[in-house]
This record gives sequence, structure tokens and C-alpha cells, in this order.
Amino acid sequence: MKYRKIGSSYLIRLEKGEKVIEKLEEFCGKEGVRSGHFSGIGGFERVEIAYYTTEDKKYHPKVFDKPPMELLSIKGNVSLSEAKLKVHAHVVVGDSEFRVFGGHLIEGIVLPTCEIVFFPFEEMIERKMDGETGLALLDL
Repeated sequence: MKYRKIGSSYLIRLEKGEKVIEKLEEFCGKEGVRSGHFSGIGGFERVEIAYYTTEDKKYHPKVFDKPPMELLSIKGNVSLSEAKLKVHAHVVVGDSEFRVFGGHLIEGIVLPTCEIVFFPFEEMIERKMDGETGLALLDL
């Protein structure tokens, strides 16, 4: 991972074999970022995405591991949940047959690169557990 601060935002470049969620957490730790939002593009060799249902309050994951896969979009935010940093991201990926899949990002392994623009928030944003949905929602 390489990154550079530009004004009040950051450009982040992840490299082949790096895990997106893991590296975003590492970046936030190094820079002392507690909350913000990000977007980006790139590619994956393997990605695990999921959808969530309120009926059973569970994520239902699926792994896509037939590279090359284009990372058409990653969007997400960073906040604190129970005093722990939480990266919440959704992705849209495309395969070599031009099929497109999307959902909540569990984790993705980069191939060949991933380019992210990160915008820190000046205020800390927290999440609180919501009993109805079973999710830790932004506490606004």
C-alpha cells in the first residue's frame, strides 16, 4: 500500500495480493483516521461479497475467484463501532464475460491494483446496534 495526502484527502494505491479491508484499517491506524468515506476502482483476483437479510439478521456470502475481475466501484465509510474501527464497503465487480455482481464487501484481494480516494471526516462518527435490523447503524 502506498498513499499520499492531497489537501484534506488521501490517494491510496493498493498493490497485487493486498487485502482491501485489511489495508484500509491499517491506513486508518497509521493516519489516526476515526471516520470518513471513500471510493475507488481497480481489480481483484478474489473477492467475497454478501447480501444481508433482516429476516435472519445474517450476511449471505459468495466468493468470486476467477480472475481477472474488474473492480468497477468500491464505496464505503469508516466509523467506530463499540470503540473499534469499522470499515463498511460495497462493491460492484465485473468478470471476463461482462457479467456484473455487487454487494457488501467481506474482503477482496487486489489484482493488479486498487486506487482509492479517501476523505476523512473532521468529527468522529459512531455506530450503534439496532435491534430491529440487527445491524450497527450510523448514530446521527
